Amino acid sequence: MTVSVTQRSTRRRLSRIMLGVLGAVTATVMLVGCAGATGDTATDPGSDPAGSEWLAAAQDAAQAATTVPTVIRAAQLGPVTPPATRTIFFVGCDQSIPGCVAQVAGVQEAAAALGFTVKVCDAKADVASFQNCMSQAVNAKPDVIVNNARPAADAAEAYAGAHAAGIPVIGQFTSEQPDPAKGNTVEVGNVCRQEGEMLGNFIVAESGGKADVAVFADTVYGCNGQRAEGIEAALDKCDSCKTTIKRFSAATAQTDLPPALQAAIQSNPKLNWIVGTPGFSGLMASDAVRQAGKADSISVGTFDGDEPSLALVRKGDIIKADVASGVYENGWTVVDAAVRLAAGQSIPDGISNPTQLLMTQSSVPQNGTYEGATGFREQFETLWGVA
Repeated sequence: MTVSVTQRSTRRRLSRIMLGVLGAVTATVMLVGCAGATGDTATDPGSDPAGSEWLAAAQDAAQAATTVPTVIRAAQLGPVTPPATRTIFFVGCDQSIPGCVAQVAGVQEAAAALGFTVKVCDAKADVASFQNCMSQAVNAKPDVIVNNARPAADAAEAYAGAHAAGIPVIGQFTSEQPDPAKGNTVEVGNVCRQEGEMLGNFIVAESGGKADVAVFADTVYGCNGQRAEGIEAALDKCDSCKTTIKRFSAATAQTDLPPALQAAIQSNPKLNWIVGTPGFSGLMASDAVRQAGKADSISVGTFDGDEPSLALVRKGDIIKADVASGVYENGWTVVDAAVRLAAGQSIPDGISNPTQLLMTQSSVPQNGTYEGATGFREQFETLWGVA
């Protein structure tokens, strides 16, 4: 696969960010917003799940999820003619998070293919910064605004201003349904629960139906909560599995999360899986497992396809699975939605999604991350008539 200079620089930036995350101070601080456990009571752990229908179903689903998609979902919408020019104002989630950096890169790459202009504002992880970015977006009077990951209610005034000015807002992984009157005109990436179910099925299959799982889900970005719900839904079908969900804030994770992870590890000798979402928390979980000397008994699952995590997946080293929607295909799908809005073309249910891949040691790309469906760039360019 040919990799552009932009992608290489983006990847170097992601690596630098992850080094910063790993170097975070691990002061012992109470976990902010830690929720009570759900699904704490498991059925008889001594029962043998072999031959059960639910285990076979999880194994089949996990196997199917490791196949690289070959067709973008936007292909179902058919060709569309892009406008000659377009300005996109991208309100990005916290740019210290690798997955958030990748979302910006995908949009910039797709926009460049059409000669569009992209302006970016880092909304960080606090509401005030998000509100400020959304206000800047409205005042800039772009053709379209993209909100990456935050709920519309966190910037209701700016949303009202955008609607009054006739500026459509595209939500990207906001975990919300489209609401053209008060929220997002279109939602791209309404797949967070699906991602969680994909990872949950793999955990059931990999554990032979004997998983004891602690899920750590961030509360700042709604997608992470939906992923936790998806994992729980998959594990609930397992008669001999146990799931505990704990909450943390991405804004304070560098200090709060390490002691919380250690507490979970030390308090449950039967724990054999930890899931962290978003992706940087999975890497922090692997570090906690290693520090606890539990690398042979506890596996980690995570999301977002961050390359430091995938390096461990390739070696089968603690992180055993990572589920990602096409890391750059996401951005191309956003730009495709903007093109269709400009052309007056309807998008069914106001939702357009990228493809997903479950990356395990046998399915992870040998280099880089899961960028998207095979040939996704060329597929979009064909739809736009610029191939």
